[in-house]
Amino acid sequence: MTERRPAGLFSPDILADPYPTYAGLRAQDGAFWQPHPQGSGGMWMFTRYADVEQALKDTRLTKDATKVREMTGDVMPGNMLDRDPPDHTRMRGLVAHAFTPRVIERQEAHIREIARELLTRASPGEPFEFMRGCAMPLPVIVIAELLGVPPEDRERFRQWSGDFIDGSDFATATPESAQRAQAGITALGEYFAGLIETRRAAPQDDLISSLLHAEDELGQLRPGELISNCILLVIAGHETTVNLIGNGLKALLDHPPQLERLRADPTLMPTAIEEMLRYDPPVQRALFRAALEDVQIGSQTVKKGEQVSAVIGAANRDPDQFPQPDAFDIARSPNRHLSFGRGLHFCLGAPLAKLEARVAFEELLGVFPHMELRSFTRRPSTMFRGLGELWVTDRTA
Repeated sequence: MTERRPAGLFSPDILADPYPTYAGLRAQDGAFWQPHPQGSGGMWMFTRYADVEQALKDTRLTKDATKVREMTGDVMPGNMLDRDPPDHTRMRGLVAHAFTPRVIERQEAHIREIARELLTRASPGEPFEFMRGCAMPLPVIVIAELLGVPPEDRERFRQWSGDFIDGSDFATATPESAQRAQAGITALGEYFAGLIETRRAAPQDDLISSLLHAEDELGQLRPGELISNCILLVIAGHETTVNLIGNGLKALLDHPPQLERLRADPTLMPTAIEEMLRYDPPVQRALFRAALEDVQIGSQTVKKGEQVSAVIGAANRDPDQFPQPDAFDIARSPNRHLSFGRGLHFCLGAPLAKLEARVAFEELLGVFPHMELRSFTRRPSTMFRGLGELWVTDRTA
């Protein structure tokens, strides 16, 4: 029988570097029951690549929590990430046109202008805090412009989103951070309610105006869905990209030969970004899934109604899928990491996230020709993996 493990998996020392623990779990049974650290219940956690890939794709595992339990106080009711087809298909189709590779490619020049402007704040000879200086504001500006959020409001909704992420993690939240999370998500909802009414009266060339057309004229959005999906796009559209850029830079700084290899051959940038996503993924485990019926995943039978967590961070280091999985190799190929998911819920914003990361690194390497790591801090989370601060300097200064 699969072992049921204590809540210590989410202890601070393991969260700081979870990969050795993941390796041990994969080598044992690959699946274990994780009790909820703050109450009753728990979830089956899968760590092997094949099992995680199945969990991400298997339609017998629902994303809609209302199908397996009563829900009260849902913070984003009706968002596409928490729905199965046909609702998921309907809502995703309305947003997808803004995230096609062709549309994203047309944004490269503007994204590069933003990155260059942010990096002008780095002073020669002075340490530069990369997260607040570039990694955080770049995706915020991009998603804000896409939605039509005015420049003066960007910092506010970035703070609300960050408060929600930091305070909604079931294992690391404190009463204070949970209170800030509730306040943040409430503020986001109220903000978008107001912005939506503004756009309803005076449409512009932005995604909210496009979605309003779908809601009002095409009847393809239901009450509440527009606000919930705007909140989702804010959180998903920048939190994960911030983590990708921050974790990716730290991986490069931790592996100087790979950093120099990238400088010598910039054509490796696309595969380098794929390796950053695999090596230290911004999302460590997938969001809610529960079994609609008994489901066999690997050696474990998940009973109807039980919750499943696909541990992407563990799957991305599975030696059965990746040779030398703990090595950071910017030319790794093939690289079928799971960091953007699989199946119906594959990340809609993947092309945009990768473009933002590529532009950020290309511009950063030009500003810091001999970059070194000074210090860093991590944001505590069991689901997301990201940095609070990342200080860099140039050793020639």
